[in-house]
Amino acid sequence: MELIKPGRVIDFMGMRRFWIGLSLFLTISSIILMFKPGPKYGLDFKGGTELTVRFERRVDQGDVRRSLSSHGHGSAEIVPSATDPRQMLIRVEAASVIDTAREGRLREAVRRALGDVQLREFRMSQGGDHLVIQLGAAKTEAELETLLRSAGVDVRAQGRERIKRIGDDAEHRYNVSLVSLGDQIFSQLTTDTGAGGELIASVWVSPKASEKLRNEAIKALLYSLVFIMIYVAFRFDLRFAPGGILALFHDAVVVIGVFVIFRREVSIATVAAILTVVGYSMNDTIIVYDRVRENLGKRRGLKMLDVINVSISETFSRTLVTSATVILSVLPFAIMGSEVIQNFAIAMIVGVLAGTYSSIYVATPLTEWIDSKFFHPATQALAAAATAEQARFEAKQAAKKSESAAKKSEPEAKSSDESEASEPSASESAKSESSESTESAESSSDAESSAKSEESKPEASQSEQGEGGTSGVSRRKPKVKDK
Repeated sequence: MELIKPGRVIDFMGMRRFWIGLSLFLTISSIILMFKPGPKYGLDFKGGTELTVRFERRVDQGDVRRSLSSHGHGSAEIVPSATDPRQMLIRVEAASVIDTAREGRLREAVRRALGDVQLREFRMSQGGDHLVIQLGAAKTEAELETLLRSAGVDVRAQGRERIKRIGDDAEHRYNVSLVSLGDQIFSQLTTDTGAGGELIASVWVSPKASEKLRNEAIKALLYSLVFIMIYVAFRFDLRFAPGGILALFHDAVVVIGVFVIFRREVSIATVAAILTVVGYSMNDTIIVYDRVRENLGKRRGLKMLDVINVSISETFSRTLVTSATVILSVLPFAIMGSEVIQNFAIAMIVGVLAGTYSSIYVATPLTEWIDSKFFHPATQALAAAATAEQARFEAKQAAKKSESAAKKSEPEAKSSDESEASEPSASESAKSESSESTESAESSSDAESSAKSEESKPEASQSEQGEGGTSGVSRRKPKVKDK
């Protein structure tokens, strides 16, 4: 599909100042927004607890917020479901109801409750929803549950295998399910609102794990940029690499800036979308660079700026069609998907739009600037040589054209000369007649003289034979033909 007719060249670089200014404004603004107010990190990067609750009847969002604030969760986020008015997604910053100090107090209480039985291991999960305990003697599940409840440990009242033996029987090790923060919040909500319901899902992420996850995501972005720069430098030329990396950095920063402005959640799904955008933008930039490199060899007489215009014009139809296809395929998820899918789709749409024009107005202008500053002498020499070669070629073509024109004019001159010769004047005809008469007289006199000389030759030969012939052999006189 060709949106631009082949051979048409659009002056993209003539508008580069406006787009470079816009790109600088968007990049600087996005960097400032990343520090103040900062991204709205999701559960993956911030840590906390996320629970999905479905009530028996429709509950007002204000009542839910007041209940959470009364129990120390004033900064909680409440997101009503778009499909079910009774369902809500609740996020709180806390990840566990048990901190380090409380875990130590519970360990001492369990050791005192065991008495003579040795407590070999007492370890709680970071979310406070599981306990691994190892004893020096065997205990039944019922005895262990009673002992833990007496020590103040909140064992889950319902659920299968609340207390499960793990490992060998000789180890006396047990896994105990505890009441998590999500269970406590759900119980408080049902009590305060007076509406029963169901806890569909409860997920927690510790602050340490979220911090590590966030650092690993940042490292992944930086590593991808570095390795892409190395690839472009080896694949094309060193002057192409900075433009490609700047375009990728621009795309990633613009996506984050848009998320900060609209207060969209930055999570693992967002990072995945940014990495996908980086790959898409790099692919588009590589296509433009490859066409620029190809045209540098084919059009040596053009400047770098003109080569870039030609290359972008040749690939612009492909760029528009590909970008439109990606956006149309992702748009339904951005409109009708869940929150996580929406964030991914929005990041893809913004990134594709930014990547489409950054390949044209971020990567190539920087490449042209580097070429003019650091590779300009070599480029000028190539351009001068190409210009001289073009001049020689044009001179040869002009000489060939003049020769062909001269060859065409020769038959016309000959035909005119023949026409002039076919119509002589009266004096010239008289002269020609007199010359012809003299030539005929001269030819007749020459014929007579030659005949006389031939007649005299046999007589002289006879006299020579009669006088000085010693052989006595007579020779016959040859016959002379009259002419």
